[in-house]
Amino acid sequence: MGLHQKQEDNIVQCLICERKCKITAGKFGYCQTRINKGGKIYSIIYGLIPAISFNPIEKKPLYHFYPGSIAITIGTYGCNFNCFWCQNHHLSHPKEKIHTLALNASKYIPPKEIVQMALRNSCKGTSVSFNEPTLLFEYSLELFKLAKKEGLYNTYVSNGYMTKEVLRHLINCGLDAINIDVKGDVNMVKKYCGAENEKIWRNIVYAKEHGVHVEITTLLLEGFNTNELTIKTISEKILKEVGEDTPFHISRAFPYYRSHEFNFTHSTPKSSLYNAREIAINSGLQYVYLGNVTDNDYQDTKCPNCSQVVIKRNIYGIDKMNLDKNGRCMHCGHFISII
Repeated sequence: MGLHQKQEDNIVQCLICERKCKITAGKFGYCQTRINKGGKIYSIIYGLIPAISFNPIEKKPLYHFYPGSIAITIGTYGCNFNCFWCQNHHLSHPKEKIHTLALNASKYIPPKEIVQMALRNSCKGTSVSFNEPTLLFEYSLELFKLAKKEGLYNTYVSNGYMTKEVLRHLINCGLDAINIDVKGDVNMVKKYCGAENEKIWRNIVYAKEHGVHVEITTLLLEGFNTNELTIKTISEKILKEVGEDTPFHISRAFPYYRSHEFNFTHSTPKSSLYNAREIAINSGLQYVYLGNVTDNDYQDTKCPNCSQVVIKRNIYGIDKMNLDKNGRCMHCGHFISII
């Protein structure tokens, strides 16, 4: 049963994300994963885990959190956004109705089984990803507590639109790191996601202030969020709100899902990513990475003091680390902000 509060005339308001859907009896909220049943909100995807993999933590992407480790990664169906460029739309927006998928599911996987799978496969932690992990909120609470008992870390890859109360519960139950997708400026997020950007930034700051390791990703869509002002605004916001040592991942977008409806028909040019990276670095950010490109140099961590490579990466994880046991650059002794 999810967080909710009763309204008038059999209407119940869901408090999982900032959409705060008011749902009438027997109906679903925006994400199609929450139903009003008997005046209470229930999740229909608890334990419904169609996606499981064992991925390098770098794939999240989380570059400054237990580098080189493997996390069991799980996801379900549904999303509280409807981005036309969705890279995982087969899960976030499946062709079949989610309640039908839930009814026809042959197996539900309890959180303890995920933890056991993680341990059997030498994973160092868990990651809830693929679709929006906030929809697995109730499941995550149990998963995180069980994982912590076994010494595992817990991570989220999210659009950051959960309510503050949900984020607080996740942190209290063991959320260790989160990558939040900042999709663009205020207007883009409002127009294409139907969301309020300031609430995403509120959660970024709240997570950081409460000891969660935070990394930020922006997926660049040519003509939508590649202009200099947008990149500069996001970069300066990161610098001001969560600090110069916050990793910023700038990733290349490809035309998926409903992209053709919005005339996004070609992958974002690499030149736009290179330009965005320069803007972010010139804004004062120390660790700026490029994703979905073949240029491995832009995935390496360089010491902000001496510019030497301290972590050499490949698409599968880590090639070489030049950090001492205290997390300092082995070339000059500068402390690198890495867990």
